[in-house]
Amino acid sequence: MNFDLYGPISPSVISTLIIVVFLSIIFIIAGVKIKKMDPAKTPKGFMFICISIVEFFNKFLSEYIEEKKFNFFAPYLFTIIIFLAFANTASLVGLPAPLSNIGVALSFSILTFIMMRVTEFKYLRLKDMLNGIIGPVKPLAPLMIPINLIGEISTPFSMGLRLFVNLMSGAVIAAIVYGLVGWLGGLLAGILLHAMFDIFFGLIQAFVFFMLSTVNLSMASEA
Repeated sequence: MNFDLYGPISPSVISTLIIVVFLSIIFIIAGVKIKKMDPAKTPKGFMFICISIVEFFNKFLSEYIEEKKFNFFAPYLFTIIIFLAFANTASLVGLPAPLSNIGVALSFSILTFIMMRVTEFKYLRLKDMLNGIIGPVKPLAPLMIPINLIGEISTPFSMGLRLFVNLMSGAVIAAIVYGLVGWLGGLLAGILLHAMFDIFFGLIQAFVFFMLSTVNLSMASEA
């Protein structure tokens, strides 16, 4: 685990760059193949998998996001959940977990914070934004303004911190189990632990961050 917010490029950051390049190549290939596809033919293989994933995502997200806002939110949210799904399972292929670096994890807080502010400017009037900060009871404005401002900052920060802490706690628990069960038991338990923490818990945390981002962006777009 790395608690440095800045410094030399860490293995976690290098792992992040590898995943970004890998996903970029996949998306570019998929985009080129889609342009060449015949709409009258059923997609197969790689394209069938890509289209199925996107279609499932669109159907799921359409239940939470209004149609007129869908095209604005969907690309960001899809990118977030795909990246986190790969990042949280990166250790299965020998890469350091990107989110084991608190700087990488908190960068998602910055992204979410920026996206929430952009959403407010896009969908809300300035009057609505100010009313949200002041609160419904005007005499309590001096008290509510600092509280609401802290809440605006702490919400995305806590989401990024959650990603880091969950990965850290999973690694600590796995290390404790390895130490308790010994070499042979550790080898057998290691397979189960990797399957549990790297796949199951990793994907669960990716989904949790995705849902929290969806809810917060949806709320930020409403007065």
